[in-house]
Amino acid sequence: MRRIRSNSTEQGTPLLRWVTENQLEEIHFATLEVLERTGIVVDHPEALRLLTEAGCLVNGHRVRIPGWLVEECLRLAPRKIAVANRQGRRVMPLEKNRTYFGTGSDLPFTIDLETGKRRRSTKRDVELACRVMDYLPNYDFVMSYAIASDQSDKVSDLHQMEAMVANTAKPLLVTAHDEVNMRAQLEMAALVAGGRENLRQNPFMMLYSEPISPLVHTNDGIGKMFACFEYGVPVVYTPGILAGATTPVTKAGAIVLMNAEALAGVVMAQLKQKGAPIIIGGGATPMDMKSTVTLYGSPETLMNYAIMTQLSQYYGIPNFTEAGCVNAPVPDAQAGMEAGNGILMAQLMGANLVHDVGYLEGGKTGSLTFLTMCDDFISNARYMGGGTTLNAETLAVDVIDEIGPGGNYVAHPHTYEHFREEIWVPKQFNRLFWEVWEEGGAKTVEDRSRELAREILKNHMPEPLEEAVRTGLAEIIAETGERKKVSRRRSR
Repeated sequence: MRRIRSNSTEQGTPLLRWVTENQLEEIHFATLEVLERTGIVVDHPEALRLLTEAGCLVNGHRVRIPGWLVEECLRLAPRKIAVANRQGRRVMPLEKNRTYFGTGSDLPFTIDLETGKRRRSTKRDVELACRVMDYLPNYDFVMSYAIASDQSDKVSDLHQMEAMVANTAKPLLVTAHDEVNMRAQLEMAALVAGGRENLRQNPFMMLYSEPISPLVHTNDGIGKMFACFEYGVPVVYTPGILAGATTPVTKAGAIVLMNAEALAGVVMAQLKQKGAPIIIGGGATPMDMKSTVTLYGSPETLMNYAIMTQLSQYYGIPNFTEAGCVNAPVPDAQAGMEAGNGILMAQLMGANLVHDVGYLEGGKTGSLTFLTMCDDFISNARYMGGGTTLNAETLAVDVIDEIGPGGNYVAHPHTYEHFREEIWVPKQFNRLFWEVWEEGGAKTVEDRSRELAREILKNHMPEPLEEAVRTGLAEIIAETGERKKVSRRRSR
């Protein structure tokens, strides 16, 4: 895997900062006030016990967390989390200003690559999306993208895990229905890794879990998180809010509430296990007051993500955010603008895990064409994020003097030596004269991206799993499904 250039170490690399250090402190102190005065609701017995023993004020399920405990737990949380790929190579060091892009999960609808029609997503769509992402160089981690709606709803998340791990070697970020299924996925991951200790040493999987805004931490959400820590698997524990509905409509108020939910997760994680690998951030979208739609591609969303990323860096904890997710229903000009803006901002902010790339229709519809198109958007953002190299060679004063007035640089060795790194080259964009473009079929970016997706699916096969591992994964899914059936009959 190629080296990801760090914003903080490359000379001349641009960095975007949305608010000042003093404003970050103001948000932090407001967050502590919410946790101390308003508190949170916790529905997990072990978490309630840990919070009580740590000195929180607990009244039933209502918990008020003192500021000193929040800051103590922030100091315990790791500043760097290393994530491996399926082969056990640590390819994603989550640390300050290292940015990685991936898709989101669980899209209920898919625009069929062959028919162009929108339909319900299936397990096959998960498999195809993972194969495409396994090939495309600018996707660093993989979520399921589609949802396996053709499988039993009791274990559809396990089927998604199976489809993901069989169709890409890249790091995975998974979702789980509940703690039972989370533990089943952890056993699946341990099987693939060659044992629990191998998984603990080089985790190739992360969990995405979240509280329920405003300020409710559920039994399943915490249970899944705690199960992962037993295996050494990192957890993204972040709120997904709707400003104006589940948080204040003001951007600052939404961020304070989100931050309170995220820091409550940090506290519970560190009380469960010192140094527990937790990742914070969140989905900071407003609600359209006319339609109630979630505004993924809006400027307010990007502004919120900028501040949430800065807060994570202020705390020194890896962060999780969104980009490349749009409200446009199809891969059109609106989709390109919304996706490109978000991806570039995430890169320039130095965000860590950037997910939901390739989402259409406000997170309801997926498209392999758009997923492929976004690979170029990420490439563009990374190129700009690399900054402008300034040194004696690139300033080219001697070359300018040698060529002199009225000359040209096309045949000069300096041009040959540097044009590949100084001029960004996309895969799908059109840069042809009109006549040449027409002669080549007058293909749009969407056409070219669709063709590339088809070519990938025709020619690219990811590194296969051993047959024994495949069999073991299927057995875990079957056993979990049976156990849930028995449990359901007993509860009647």
